[in-house]
Amino acid sequence: MPKKSQSLFQKIETVFTILAITHYTADWVPLIASGGASEGDGSVYPTNLAMNTALYFLTYLGAIFFLILRWKKTLYFMSKDRIIITIVGFAVASITWSDEPSITIRTAITLIGTTFFGLYLGSRYSIQEQVRILGWTYLFILILSLLFIGGLPHYGIMGAIHSGAFRGIFTHKNLFGRFLALSMIVFLMFKTVLPQKKTWIAHCCIGLVLILLPGVRSTTSMINTSILLMALLAYQTFRFRYVLMVPAFLSLVTLSGVLYFLYTEYSSLVFASLGKDASLTGRTDLWMYAWDMIEKKFWLGYGWGAFWRGLDGPSGYIIRIAQWPVPNSHNGWIDLWLDLGFVGVLTYALGFLINLIRSLWLARSTNALYGLWPLIYLTYTLISTYTETGLVARNSIFWLLYIAISITIAEPDIKENYRVQHEVLESKP
Repeated sequence: MPKKSQSLFQKIETVFTILAITHYTADWVPLIASGGASEGDGSVYPTNLAMNTALYFLTYLGAIFFLILRWKKTLYFMSKDRIIITIVGFAVASITWSDEPSITIRTAITLIGTTFFGLYLGSRYSIQEQVRILGWTYLFILILSLLFIGGLPHYGIMGAIHSGAFRGIFTHKNLFGRFLALSMIVFLMFKTVLPQKKTWIAHCCIGLVLILLPGVRSTTSMINTSILLMALLAYQTFRFRYVLMVPAFLSLVTLSGVLYFLYTEYSSLVFASLGKDASLTGRTDLWMYAWDMIEKKFWLGYGWGAFWRGLDGPSGYIIRIAQWPVPNSHNGWIDLWLDLGFVGVLTYALGFLINLIRSLWLARSTNALYGLWPLIYLTYTLISTYTETGLVARNSIFWLLYIAISITIAEPDIKENYRVQHEVLESKP
């Protein structure tokens, strides 16, 4: 392929990737289709989102096209992380014991499509390139969110019970806050992969996040952002020489233990000072109700996507007790357990542990800040899915990024020649 044609093709591919990640990240189509509906204003969210579904399928097809185009590299990377394939395969197999097989089939197809895109992202781009792609994508989302907040406040700012809270191009302020928490880390790393004369772009993005975060009015997002920033500083200790790393690490463990003790002893006072209750706005009650249902199908769960079906499904038990239309348990691990049982949770946990070890290895073997991205993202996964769903989820940016990171860091030579290996593979047809 001529150089000009190759360059044009790469630009088209990059634009496709950025637009696709934007769609996975921000639920802008439901926001517009609902007419800017807000929680508590009596509006009914549309159930027919054909355009949203069509756009997701376009991302699946695009990912499959690029994976086939580089089929040798695709097979190579697929062979490096079989736990991802096992989890998706188990979700598909749950059709055989699902409470609602027709729903499991439909949701399993979209899970496979999302996984294809994650595989494409992880096999096509190195960690450095993933950070760069995410930086430009998140900048695009920030700009759109500012336009909605400033120019279309009915859409960009919530009304009713959350009146005045920023939500950008998301349907809820909490989703926007979750995005901002992760984007703070992305932009800090984005700065290190930009040319020196363009670092001002990252600085502006960081400033915008700091301005927008208070306007979201999400205590959880503020706390998560603080935790991620402290974690980013703490993880620098893994790059110390062993004589310094061990005492530094032990100091961090001791400090964490003290903070945990204070939290458990004075949690009511802490939450009260933040304007919250110790039950995390009723979440702990939901988890208790969900556990009642987990015990009924402990090992294999209710089938992929078959539990949360309103009053018509097993979730009706929780909804009737809670007395509101609960959409999920607000905990990624519990939702996974409800879908795929203990076997599914154990499989995911094993993969997560392996990825954690590989991330630590990468953190110690690179000097660049973006080398900490896998470790930081796994940390973010742990803290965010404690109060929100999305551990393994269809059409989810969080599952997609987890796959991309898992696939990329599974490369056995990542410590010595990660970048060289990636470039060799890139040259394969």
